[in-house]
Amino acid sequence: MTKILSTILSFLIFSCILYAQDKDFKEVNDINKTQTELAKLSKNTNSIQSTFIQEKHLSFLTENIISKGEFYFQSPNKLRWEYSEPFNYIIVFNDKNILIKDENKLSTFDTESNKMFSEINNMMIGSIKGSLFTDSERFKVKYLENSSQYLLELDPKLPEMKSMIKTIEIYIDKSDISVSSIKMIESSDDYTSIKFVNRKMNQQIDNSKFNLK
Repeated sequence: MTKILSTILSFLIFSCILYAQDKDFKEVNDINKTQTELAKLSKNTNSIQSTFIQEKHLSFLTENIISKGEFYFQSPNKLRWEYSEPFNYIIVFNDKNILIKDENKLSTFDTESNKMFSEINNMMIGSIKGSLFTDSERFKVKYLENSSQYLLELDPKLPEMKSMIKTIEIYIDKSDISVSSIKMIESSDDYTSIKFVNRKMNQQIDNSKFNLK
């Protein structure tokens, strides 16, 4: 069980984006207005298809690990991460199930049977659809912006999450109110970065993408 949790966190915990983007963020003047604007994220996002580039930094390695693949989201609670480089690996969040396919080996887990799985599931879904930063019981949220993006900094409140995660940063493009990247800094200060490229919003996705055989 510990190995599986480590695997999910290694591949799915997001973190700081090292790609070129405007770093000149400042706190928003009107939080209520910003929250109203960001509510469009949850309301208007029914599906997402995107290529992603992942860069993972581990303090004991001299070079970062680069991975690439395809990402799919279907509202309300389905995700698929399909890694194609440098290896083949698929992780699917489908309602209350987590499916992992490593080459030809398929594993299935029920999020309700494990609190940590449930937290990871909620975190992944909530980051993409926008519900994570309205969860005041589990996160303290700081709202920032620049000319092109909103940046939400989320500090976990729950002890079990704080033991793994220091801060989550969610970057949202103002042009279409969609998540362009997500940052999560682990308690060890290691991080993984994921940038979503060529995002396609609200197009039909075949349900087979969220089932593995």
